Amino acid sequence: MTLPLLELRHLSKHFGGLKAVDDVSFEVQSGQIFGIAGPNGSGKSTLFNIISKIPFGATAGEVIFEGREMSNLSANQISLSGIARTFQRENVFASLSSIDNVLVAVESKHSALTMPEKVACAEQALSTVGFPAVLHNTPAGAVPIFNRKQLMIASAIALAPKLLLMDEPASSLTGPEIERMKGIILAIRDAGISVILIEHVLALLMEVSDQLLILDQGIMIANGLPNEVINDPKVVEAYLGAAA
Repeated sequence: MTLPLLELRHLSKHFGGLKAVDDVSFEVQSGQIFGIAGPNGSGKSTLFNIISKIPFGATAGEVIFEGREMSNLSANQISLSGIARTFQRENVFASLSSIDNVLVAVESKHSALTMPEKVACAEQALSTVGFPAVLHNTPAGAVPIFNRKQLMIASAIALAPKLLLMDEPASSLTGPEIERMKGIILAIRDAGISVILIEHVLALLMEVSDQLLILDQGIMIANGLPNEVINDPKVVEAYLGAAA
């Protein structure tokens, strides 16, 4: 029997009496795009925080990656073990050139490579996300928001992850840009990287996800095939609300 790539067992994060994530369990298989949705404040980003330990770990439960329990690892050890993440905000080193941003990640993962080899790794990561070559030497803070998102994703890919946690990559994007982001997500999966995708753009989630999980107030209320989950009465009530 093939082990799941990632398994969460009864994972919780409590802040005093606030249960931001409460007893969440699920599995992600290799090659899968696993979608996560839910209302604002439902615990989606907190879930990513405790998986990656950026900036904190879980109150209870286990994170099992490739059969290995991760609770004793630091955030840096987790990222180097094969789990990378992106954030809702485009976190870049604004004063560095775009390619130097990616080289920071390459250096942390592949310090033994020669400089030409490191540059080649950075260029490959940028190519995977479709980042324009003409912007490689442009300061990251000066490129448009879509390109900064590409840059953040490329930096994560440069860590050579087996699993990428993507937190709302389509936020603040236009319709055509969302379609381009869809292509990036699929290209990442096609490059052999499994994806967990948090997204408020339901159309995007439905198009790319193999499986869909819904959180509400820190609790998992549905998990399964996207078309089945989205029609679950509990999901309609908690997530879609009056818009349904």
